[in-house]
Amino acid sequence: MNSQVEPWAQFRCFLHRGRTDSPMRAMVIAAHPDDETIGASLVLSRFPQTEVVYLTDGAPRDRKLWSPEARGSREDYAALRRREAGNALAHAAIRTNQITWLGAVDQEAVFQSAELIRKLADILETRQPEIVVTHPYEGGHPDHDTAALLAQMAIAGSQSTALLVEMTSYHASAGACVTGEFLNPDANEIVCDLGAEDCARKRRMMDEHWSQRAVLKGFGIDRERFRPAPAYDFAKTPHEGRLWYECMEWPMTGAGWRLLASDAIREVQESDVTVGA
Repeated sequence: MNSQVEPWAQFRCFLHRGRTDSPMRAMVIAAHPDDETIGASLVLSRFPQTEVVYLTDGAPRDRKLWSPEARGSREDYAALRRREAGNALAHAAIRTNQITWLGAVDQEAVFQSAELIRKLADILETRQPEIVVTHPYEGGHPDHDTAALLAQMAIAGSQSTALLVEMTSYHASAGACVTGEFLNPDANEIVCDLGAEDCARKRRMMDEHWSQRAVLKGFGIDRERFRPAPAYDFAKTPHEGRLWYECMEWPMTGAGWRLLASDAIREVQESDVTVGA
């Protein structure tokens, strides 16, 4: 952990500065197009070398889970979300060659976990980011939890020395959805209050995700939180009671997700790619 103190200190410093010239190499691993804007718009604007890796294409198979704005086929919806993401990231000066799509189907990433861990490990070894920002394991969305799994496993199983950092997403509390806060806050958390310019940029980015505007109304634009990621045990539930995606009655259950995650961890560990627990 001592080797990670300096990157964390540098990361904190550049987040709190108004300048956008950090030399640090950052990577944001987002489950869906718009998650990077919700949780890490400051990282995108402060670190010009940031690469964004999308775990899914943002388009579920079940049309009941689509935005009312979606038209055509699932592929059409995925293409729409891809365009929205590119337009949003342009407001933070993130170019198309800084964006990678891993190609999982929205809601189904955990089924491809082993394959995606290997893909992400290759990306990390090639790009060598110093900071990797992703979702916490909180039971808000099965793909968010899968992003947390992938990031932890890929860093452990590659030559990457990146510091793994979390952004906020959402989770259940007393049957309600909580956004913009960590499920279990700790002393390492940093709270960044966005200034007028940063808020305006984040608003413009959110507006580009017009197909998701009903969902995005539930997220603020004036504050972002980050912390070093804890070492999760993905065989355990993130919290007692119903997870948010169980409250929403989406196809996946917490028990089902944990079984698939455990199978993926075992498969990768038993393969010729060495990945830590």
